[in-house]
Amino acid sequence: MRNAVVLIPSYEPDEELINVVKSLHQEDFPILIVNDGSSSDFDPIFKSVEEYVQYVKQEPNKGKGAALKLGFGKIAELFPEAKYVITADGDGQHSTKDIIRVYDELNKRDELVFGVRKFDENTPAKSKLGNAWSRLSRSMLTKQYISDDQCGLRGFPVRYLKELEEMMGWRYEYEMNQITLFQLKHYKIYTIEIETIYLENNSKSHFSPFIDTCKIQGVILLQSLLSLIDLSLLVTLIIIEIDYGFNLYGSIAIGYAAVYLWHAILMAVVYPSKAPRRRMAIEFGYMLLKMGLALLLLFIFVGLLHLPHQIFVPIVVIPLSALNTIIPRIINRIRNR
Repeated sequence: MRNAVVLIPSYEPDEELINVVKSLHQEDFPILIVNDGSSSDFDPIFKSVEEYVQYVKQEPNKGKGAALKLGFGKIAELFPEAKYVITADGDGQHSTKDIIRVYDELNKRDELVFGVRKFDENTPAKSKLGNAWSRLSRSMLTKQYISDDQCGLRGFPVRYLKELEEMMGWRYEYEMNQITLFQLKHYKIYTIEIETIYLENNSKSHFSPFIDTCKIQGVILLQSLLSLIDLSLLVTLIIIEIDYGFNLYGSIAIGYAAVYLWHAILMAVVYPSKAPRRRMAIEFGYMLLKMGLALLLLFIFVGLLHLPHQIFVPIVVIPLSALNTIIPRIINRIRNR
């Protein structure tokens, strides 16, 4: 038996699910199917594969993301020896050959492995346009490029299961949240190009082009808003304090402290976790680092170069904004050593 569980969320499947399961079983993969509230009309299909799989059902239908999270939460209980989890669709869009390639890469890298598809003239328009828009907006936010945001063929070491279970999202936006939040935390993600398969022009997909695309963009818009508020609050506090005669150095310190206090609380909401103290400690250290750099730059520009303090804020914003990308990556690399 292989050391990676294939997790398949399934809502009202056709008989292609049977072919997928039997093919994976022949390759010695343990399989977990999560029935996402399908009606009883589909019980015969699920029953026909029950000898090959572990099976759970959630009621009522909650969406693909909810089904995946339920599955992630069951892995340790049902497959205690598993080292990896591979998510795949049960409609035949992910070939067994590509699932094996993701499996091999997981064992080689022991890191996140995401499948990416190649979009060509045979790709349905709604899939091509939706992916292009989400790819652009996510890349602008995270400063990291991955060519396919929405491919469901992904491999995860089991150490990420708790994060995956607690991540935001219930429907198709959940998979975008995965890649966005992992990139914002600067986790290493390896990609492999897989075969692009669209059965019947993707007509059987339960994906809603408008509703689900809006939800997919939700976490990106939220992160962009938080960053904008961070910056606006800091600049506003510094300017107000200076106008009221506060010491310039004290204004910087007070501004960062105020931003930290509200941002640490928001982090507990945006990234729900059972370890908020650890996360807030990291945020506090990050805030002290940025404050120290701000005071250093202030001393250089205003104290040594005697530049007007009015131009300090726009000058200091640029290097500090760069730290939002650089510092978390350094922290993550140290943590993973």
